[in-house]
Amino acid sequence: MSLQCWGDRVEALVEAVGPPLERSRVIASCASTQDYARAMGEGSLVVAQQQTSGRGQRGNRWADTGDDGLAFSMCLAATTEPGRSALLAAAIVDALEDLVPGRLSLKHPNDVLLDGRKLAGVLIEQGRGIAVIGIGINVSQASWPTELEGAAISLAQAGLDIGRLSVLERVLCPLVAAWG
Repeated sequence: MSLQCWGDRVEALVEAVGPPLERSRVIASCASTQDYARAMGEGSLVVAQQQTSGRGQRGNRWADTGDDGLAFSMCLAATTEPGRSALLAAAIVDALEDLVPGRLSLKHPNDVLLDGRKLAGVLIEQGRGIAVIGIGINVSQASWPTELEGAAISLAQAGLDIGRLSVLERVLCPLVAAWG
């Protein structure tokens, strides 16, 4: 699917979700959707076809496997309420659980597991009145680098045939609602 088609679908999705999302950008490749969303400012959503230097909790790297995963970030108003990573991870579980042929669960504070293996992660970076919320979801991966084999899983490996943008369309509204 072309980048233009991605842009049109994401723009329509942001319009349907409405505030606090105001604008979107779809990019072919970037180092980090977190950095891109922060630069765009509050109300933005950034979706990358590929992310080359994604971040996870505690300085870990989010392994993007090319065109198979979904990487996106939202820049929203900051919050002082604790436990937001877990709330967002729970929103992903709620949005996907009726589709997934397996057991979805949470690994505190920010991971979504499918049958005990990592399916998705949430990263929140707050400062200067904004929160940048990064989400990574494993969608179409068929294999993993050696260090992730047995620890990660994709929706495709669980038997679900769904595209990355369809996953975004399914999870974005619940994520925005969970943020409040």
